[in-house]
Amino acid sequence: MSELNNRVAEAIAQHLGKTPKASPLVATHATPVAPQELVSGELYFSNIFGYKPTMGDFGIKVLEDSSDPDVQRLVPIADNDYVVQQDEAALLVAGIMDGDKSLITGPTGSGKSSLVKYVCAKLNMPFIRINMSGDVESASLFGTLTVRGGATVWEDGALTEAAKYGALCLVDEWELMPAEIAMGMQNLLEDGGNLYLKEKPGTSADRIVIPHDNFRLVFAGNTVGQGDTTGAFSGVGIQNTATIDRFTNTVKLGYLSTNHEVAIITSKSAVDVVVATKMVRLASLVRSAYEQGRMGLTMSPRTLINWGRKQKRYTIKQALLVAFTEKLNDDDAKSMDELYTKVFGSV
Repeated sequence: MSELNNRVAEAIAQHLGKTPKASPLVATHATPVAPQELVSGELYFSNIFGYKPTMGDFGIKVLEDSSDPDVQRLVPIADNDYVVQQDEAALLVAGIMDGDKSLITGPTGSGKSSLVKYVCAKLNMPFIRINMSGDVESASLFGTLTVRGGATVWEDGALTEAAKYGALCLVDEWELMPAEIAMGMQNLLEDGGNLYLKEKPGTSADRIVIPHDNFRLVFAGNTVGQGDTTGAFSGVGIQNTATIDRFTNTVKLGYLSTNHEVAIITSKSAVDVVVATKMVRLASLVRSAYEQGRMGLTMSPRTLINWGRKQKRYTIKQALLVAFTEKLNDDDAKSMDELYTKVFGSV
C-alpha cells in the first residue's frame, strides 16, 4: 500500500508541475499500472528483461559503459541460464530506479544475491558485494591508512569505492552486522545522505564522500532484522530500529516454483526432467519438515544443484548422501531416508 501511495503522490506532483529533479538513473514514473510514454533515455522494463511484470510495464534506464575500465569491470556478466523470480526482480528494479534503499529477505538459497547480480548485469550497473560477519572491521568497508611506496596513504574500503563509483553495493547477511558498523552507515542510508570517513586524515571536507548519483544500497538476509525465533540462523541479531526504518523498498523472496527449480537443475547439471522433478518433490517435503520443526536443516536450490551435479559420479541416493544427508544428525538422517523412499522408492 505504501508503494501505491507513493505512485499516487508522484502522479499528483507531476500533474501540478512539481516533479522533483531526478538523478541520471532515476525514472520518475517507475511503476505505472499501464505503460506510459517514455522519457528521454528510457526503455521499457520488458524490453530489457523480456517479460512484463504483474505490476505493469515501466520505464527504466540502462547505464552506459563507464569510461573507467576498473569500474566497468565491476559490471556482472549476465547468466543466460538464470531463472528469475519475475515480480521480485521488477520490485528491485523499480526500487533502484526510484533511488530506494532496498531490503531483500528470504530463506537460505532462495537466490537473494543472485537476483541482485542478475539485475545489475541487465542494467549494466557496477556491482560490489560485502559479506557481513560479527567480526567485520570498519577498515574493510570504509577505508584505512596503509603504507605504499614508502609513504602512508589512505586506501578506500569497498563501501567507499561503491559510493564513489556509482555502483550498487549489496550488503549480504546484513543481520550479522555489528552495531558500530550499522551506525557508521546511518547517514548514508538517509535520502541525500553522505559517507563520513572519520579515520581519514584531513579536514571534515576531506572526510566527506558525496555518493555518485547512481550509487545504490541493497541489504539482504534471512530475516528482517528483528531477530530469529527459529534458531536456524546462528549469529543473527536484532538490528537497530533506526536502521530498519531507513529501508524504503522491501522485497521478499520465497523458493521458486517446481517448474522453475526443475529448470535450474536441468540447466546446471546432466539430470533429466523426470529425476529433477522427483528431487524438487523431495526438497519440498524436507522444507515442510524444517518449517514444522521436524528437521534441523532445509534443502536449498544450491543443494539441489550440487546433488544433481554429483549424479555424474554417484547413484542418485549416494549423491544425496554426499551433498546433504551426511550433514544431518542421526534422527534427521533417518527421517531423510524415509522421505527419499517415499519419493524415489527403494532405489
